[in-house]
Amino acid sequence: MTAEPGTPPDAPEATAPLKGGTLDQLMPVALFFVLFNLVNIEAAVVAATAWSLKAAYARRRRGLPIGAWLPAITAYLVARAAVTIAVQRDLVDFGVSPEAVYFGIGIATKILIGAAVAGTIVAGRPLLKWLIPRFVHLDDAVREHRVFHDTMVTATWMIVVYELASSVWDIWLFNNSGFNVFFLTRSLANFVVSFIAITLGLMYVDRRLTGLDGYPGLVEVLESSGRLRS
Repeated sequence: MTAEPGTPPDAPEATAPLKGGTLDQLMPVALFFVLFNLVNIEAAVVAATAWSLKAAYARRRRGLPIGAWLPAITAYLVARAAVTIAVQRDLVDFGVSPEAVYFGIGIATKILIGAAVAGTIVAGRPLLKWLIPRFVHLDDAVREHRVFHDTMVTATWMIVVYELASSVWDIWLFNNSGFNVFFLTRSLANFVVSFIAITLGLMYVDRRLTGLDGYPGLVEVLESSGRLRS
């Protein structure tokens, strides 16, 4: 549920980035599904990875927040593709199919993300308390209020639950369906559930913070920070 911040104040009009962002989300899925069924998993992985890398660099060129994460994202995508191709070509053997390796790496990554996010809460520095002020402007009085801290703790736990629950769902679905059913169901379910989770999370945060001195409301915060455009 990581959902993804939008356009900063100095970025171009939102319409083009939004269209490009939607295409960048759909194309790796479409390329993987088509090429997996028409060619093989190697072609599917190469095409989906190439498009995902293109999308990441395009996101950076548009001024959207990715910055220091770009090298890590690039390394992850390339490594995931390389390991899958190595299994497909019998260069290494993990005792499972290339499909299991490719999606297993993704599932393991979500579990690790969930554990790492939970660690920020246990350490007393919930991820969202640090992250949100980096993308939207909030008055010091709001950020230093106990209600803000408690709200960020709960919202960060929501991320943990989403990451771990979706991982369990992915594992169950992979083990109990054919690959095409798994892939299409997983892609659709993740999109719908993540949208609902983000929406509910924003509504929860807005409701909790409403009434704090200096908090103008979610819509105004997003608009003033350039996350929403008319």
